[in-house]
Amino acid sequence: MIRRTDDHQLTKYPIASLRELLVLSFPLVLSTLSASLLGLCDRYFLSHYSLEAWKACTAAANLCFFYQMTLIMVATATQAFIGHFQSSHKRDHIGPLVWQMIYFSLLSMLITYPLSLATEFYLKGSEIQGPATLYFRYLSLVNFLYPLGGVLSSFYIGRGKTRIIFLVNLLTQLINIGLDYLLIFGVKGWFSPMGIRGAAVATIIAQSIFCLILLLLFLQKKHVATYRTDLKKFNKTLFWEVLKTGVPRALGRSMAVGSWIFASYLLVHRGGDYLLVHTFGVSIFLVLSFVNEGMSQALITVASHILGAKLENIYKKLLSSALTFLGINMALLAIPLLFMQEFIIHFFIDEPLSTASYVLLKECCFWIWLVCFASGINRIGTSLLTAARDTVFYAICVSITWVTLCIPVFYGIGYLSWTSTKFFLIDGINCLVLGVIFIYRFLKDPSKKLSLS
Repeated sequence: MIRRTDDHQLTKYPIASLRELLVLSFPLVLSTLSASLLGLCDRYFLSHYSLEAWKACTAAANLCFFYQMTLIMVATATQAFIGHFQSSHKRDHIGPLVWQMIYFSLLSMLITYPLSLATEFYLKGSEIQGPATLYFRYLSLVNFLYPLGGVLSSFYIGRGKTRIIFLVNLLTQLINIGLDYLLIFGVKGWFSPMGIRGAAVATIIAQSIFCLILLLLFLQKKHVATYRTDLKKFNKTLFWEVLKTGVPRALGRSMAVGSWIFASYLLVHRGGDYLLVHTFGVSIFLVLSFVNEGMSQALITVASHILGAKLENIYKKLLSSALTFLGINMALLAIPLLFMQEFIIHFFIDEPLSTASYVLLKECCFWIWLVCFASGINRIGTSLLTAARDTVFYAICVSITWVTLCIPVFYGIGYLSWTSTKFFLIDGINCLVLGVIFIYRFLKDPSKKLSLS
């Protein structure tokens, strides 16, 4: 058993062990679960409000996710820095670091809002153009809230304080779910149903509350002495150091998400069963990916502390713990996706379906299960590279998905008449191959990018 000193203690369990990863992941998994349940409620309420609203929300959410995730990838690069600062006795760097990314979050609107308007062509000409465009425009107005929430969360996650994130997440998601129901369906005698507009407004209010609570907690007096959260001055050097790590990471993730959105364009505009399967598959994956997302956040924290403390020869142990974690998750996901397919279909859709549509949706459940596995491998590799700040390599590798994902999808579905479910198969293969490459790269030389003084 490898012992740790108190200076590098994250939990009472052995460093890089499965138990440590489970303990750190648990609050984050619950937090991402609450977000997944929010996504589930959004889509569940909208699917029972109208299938058109459900499809429109999912199509528009593809574009929203592109901007939100790109910004979050930059902002949450602070998590790796915080982990290093915490374990290398530079805690007074943490507060100023967080402030730099708060400024980044606010300034990001200067770029993302004009770009949002320019990318609405993704929705034009589709059968759900009207409601989808409405939803997208509402969320485009508050893109800055997502990196802001990400950096404020990183202040706690990077120090291994994950419980507070769960509690704040839980509170705001409960508010969101309540608002979702009221605004989508309306209240008789008070106000009319708002449909997809109501879903957008509920999301904006909830994300605003999430950021406000975390900001107020960050500004507490107890954090001033240790982390210097009172140092709000713009620091060009520190700002640039985070961007050097975060921007390549964000570019890489945006290339991956962008290629995925571009490939899905064909399904959205073909409509019919293509759009139905796409909406169904994306809805399921977003709901069930919470464990992988929570685990990956904890993995960044553990790997960052190991690298910052220069504790060598335990990287393989950390990888083994992460893979075991993923294996447990996949066994649990097999229950709904392989053995409860009819229940999942009827949960979202209560309208009559053709036999062909029903068969496609059942097949989609199987492919989503495989995508969850491939995504898990990818998230492990991405988290390890993020902790090592090897984000340029990540960005270069991910850029090839414009070839390996888009070309097979457009050729196979567009010219060979493949079924829409093959989209998820192709996506899963891409995720798996890249994840293996990332893991190999990390194990080869984990510390090569760690040069911040």
